[in-house]
Amino acid sequence: MKSEKNKKYAKKYPPKELKRPILTGYACMNLDIYPNSYKTCRIQNINDERLKEIISHNISVLEATIDYNIANKNLMYRVSSSLIPYASNHDVIKIDWKKIYKRDFDRIKSKIEQSGIRISCHPGQYTVLNSPNENVVKSSIRELEYHTDLMNLLSGTQNHKMILHIGGEYKNKKEAMERFIKVYKTLLSKDIKKYLVIENDDKIYNVEEILYISDATGCPVVFDNLHHEVNPSLKGLSLKEIFEKVISTWKPLDGRPKMHYSQQDIGKRKGAHSETIFLDRFQNDLGEILESFEVDIMLEVKDKNRSFIKTDLFLNPDRKTLEKEWARYKYWVMSKSQKAYNEIRSLFRNNKELSVFEFYSVIDNLRAEPFSLKDESNTLLHIWGYFKNIALLKEKEFFFKNYELFREGEIKKEKMINIIKTLTKKYNIKYLKDSYYIKGV
Repeated sequence: MKSEKNKKYAKKYPPKELKRPILTGYACMNLDIYPNSYKTCRIQNINDERLKEIISHNISVLEATIDYNIANKNLMYRVSSSLIPYASNHDVIKIDWKKIYKRDFDRIKSKIEQSGIRISCHPGQYTVLNSPNENVVKSSIRELEYHTDLMNLLSGTQNHKMILHIGGEYKNKKEAMERFIKVYKTLLSKDIKKYLVIENDDKIYNVEEILYISDATGCPVVFDNLHHEVNPSLKGLSLKEIFEKVISTWKPLDGRPKMHYSQQDIGKRKGAHSETIFLDRFQNDLGEILESFEVDIMLEVKDKNRSFIKTDLFLNPDRKTLEKEWARYKYWVMSKSQKAYNEIRSLFRNNKELSVFEFYSVIDNLRAEPFSLKDESNTLLHIWGYFKNIALLKEKEFFFKNYELFREGEIKKEKMINIIKTLTKKYNIKYLKDSYYIKGV
């Protein structure tokens, strides 16, 4: 834990001289609000009332996410494309959703502007401007128009961005690239171009090809590190040299250059995102870039906002925020290993300048650890302490009946956690509501 390697990681970052702190952000879903998922429905089941119900729900999820981001000082966020289902299909959507929900959008926009959150969106894989099929191009432009509407409603300024992949190669990549350039120059509105940035992908268009298209169109480039690892180009150039080329595509009005960052999930297909961001790999991958450039980093990772907190703490250390995060992890760590729990407690007690790297090293090393009946049982008893003086007799009897069954291996821990969840909700125990043991890691 206190190796020279770990000390190096702990001390090297963040860079000392920045105009403003390095920003990291996450995409779409927040794991720690409820409800957190965006609704949709089958196209054949769409009607005006159902659509209004879905949009109202989705807007409430978006606003709750923005509120979370403000509270946790997350100043970069990708808005889900699913906010308005089928919005680009004018044959399906008949309601004037921009007018109906204008007040809601105005309220959220005000929060975004006042907090300084930088938003983005990412039209999906079927938004293909270089298709040889004119109808596909037309529908793709409508999809970009929808996302542009969202950006206007939520921001309106050019430093907020809409990220797009180039599309397919259609048996002739050079021709496909030239089609994209032509469509960009002749068919896209100024409003779309204001927000649009293009990204290298992991299968077809590498960084070198994206830079060629950027040079022809003036469209800024978003660099994706994992896509570059899977689909490399510009051999002989360092990551720093490649990034220099990328950021040169950004104009002042575009704001700080953005990049996408993710880590390979070991054992999964090439390009599969990891469950969490591991700080040693984060350091190794981005150290040279972060020393040399000011850049905003969009994290593409499965644990979403939790990796945002982790990387933000690593880059911009804050003792109080780290203590809050320890409170959230506390019972999860205890359930995995009493030894690890004691180790982290000692870190907080004995280290006035607590290393964020050391803290998360303990957390992340536990992810692969097997279930411990002894430590899990001990954790459940600790948690019961919140209820022992307020729970009804029947609740106490029910808890301990199931607790003994759990210790005997007759029921799974998920049932015990559900019992705890029910009691937590009933008695409104905020500390437990925020716990990752309850929510899951």
